[in-house]
Amino acid sequence: MSQTMVTIHHLADYAGPYPGSFVPMLAATTREASRRGYRNTIWLSAVARDRAWLSELDGLAEIRWLDGDRGSIGSIRPTLAALGPALAAGGEPAVLHTHFGTFDIPAALMRLRRRRLAVFWHEHSRLHDTRAARARNTARYLMLGRVVNGMLCVSPEIRDALRERHAPAGRLIDFPNAIDIDRFALVTPERRRAARQELGLADDERVVLHFGWDWHRKGGDLMVAAAATFAADEGVRWLTVLGAGAPPPELAGSPAVRGLPPTDDVSALYAAADIFLSCSRAEGMPYAVLEALASGLPVVGTDLPGQTPLLAGLPGGEVVAAAPAAIAAAVRRLLALRPDERERHAQQARERVAASYSLDAWSRNLVDLYGRALGPGAPLA
Repeated sequence: MSQTMVTIHHLADYAGPYPGSFVPMLAATTREASRRGYRNTIWLSAVARDRAWLSELDGLAEIRWLDGDRGSIGSIRPTLAALGPALAAGGEPAVLHTHFGTFDIPAALMRLRRRRLAVFWHEHSRLHDTRAARARNTARYLMLGRVVNGMLCVSPEIRDALRERHAPAGRLIDFPNAIDIDRFALVTPERRRAARQELGLADDERVVLHFGWDWHRKGGDLMVAAAATFAADEGVRWLTVLGAGAPPPELAGSPAVRGLPPTDDVSALYAAADIFLSCSRAEGMPYAVLEALASGLPVVGTDLPGQTPLLAGLPGGEVVAAAPAAIAAAVRRLLALRPDERERHAQQARERVAASYSLDAWSRNLVDLYGRALGPGAPLA
């Protein structure tokens, strides 16, 4: 198999306004694949055409666009129509790697038509738990689960959910995501001062940061209830980053909690905070916990399969029940840390993230997976 004749196709239904951690992962994979002699094509939903983060992919891969109804059965026909000619040209072997579900079915159908394909479904997000969603998921995994080479599960919670929906165990691959640690430097006093000035926060305020863009799933109500247990003279300010739409009604009666609009500069939010709070009821791979730890923040996280392993045994990490009293108690313990303890814990947390969730190691492992699926002759080194 010629090393210059293999193309990796990423099909990503990603149209978020900010790169998050997904776009850096996509960029790292294409760099590593190119280094080994693969060609790269990235297929994106047409609604992402105006996103500023596209500049991060400049020169790394050919960008193509997929139309159709996002997230629905209506995407199958236009996706097949676009992929067919692209894969037929020359008949070279290829990899189809889908992200976020929309293009999973057409990718598997292409493998039924053309056996010189390796197909991977990347399961980034928690599956919906409604009866209709379970029925759709079960039908998809039963009919097509054995067609694909693998389903990459970013957390034990997602892997278990796929098994409940009858995904074949032999196709499930534990594959936690990673972050670009260079984007999240340890917070210095100067950065903290500047970040707080930008947000109108006093230097002596004690700040808890929470992301509440999916209010119920992220436990926004739990955060507000925990904040209510603090007296005004304790000087604790709670920040929550909200999603689109009207603010949740709980915020109106909570003067200590301040809602913030979405931002692409989350590192500045970490810089302004003393503690990061992830009181989610469900998570896939909690990027924000990794980012906060890399920034040196102590973290309080609810006891979930996706985030407990990140915090277990880590100084400055607290795993608690999803209950306001338990959350508040953990926040108080971490706020009481001495400066030297915070500094030591910050360094240890960053070292753990760098050792276990490095973007470089992650991209090498992923491209190795492609090579094994393609068989002898595929670039591996």
